[in-house]
Amino acid sequence: MAKVIVKESEVEGTKKIPARVSKILISEHTVGAKQISMGTNVTEVGSKIPMHSHKDSEEAMFVIQGKGKLICGGEEYDLSPGTAIFSPLGVEHEIINVGDEPFKIVWAYAPPLADHLKSK
Repeated sequence: MAKVIVKESEVEGTKKIPARVSKILISEHTVGAKQISMGTNVTEVGSKIPMHSHKDSEEAMFVIQGKGKLICGGEEYDLSPGTAIFSPLGVEHEIINVGDEPFKIVWAYAPPLADHLKSK
């Protein structure tokens, strides 16, 4: 059987600009997943996940820690632990850490982003 669990503490994160760290936990690289990818993102105080969109993948997120503000489709939404977020294909979105502690989310893409898959 292929690997089926991944411990976040054992995955090295990728530092992104502005100040945040993303960890890919479930992907073709880690467990062989070809239809979904999942990981975490920790955004430091005063930083953000910049405005972006995904033309080929839907994204779901779940807030674990901190306070944030989602800007999506011209609307603003307050984010706190226990909040789920859905970003449809091609919709621009941005998340800003507005709290006084790191802002942590779990994210998932379906289908996975291209860099979450092994090269063909």
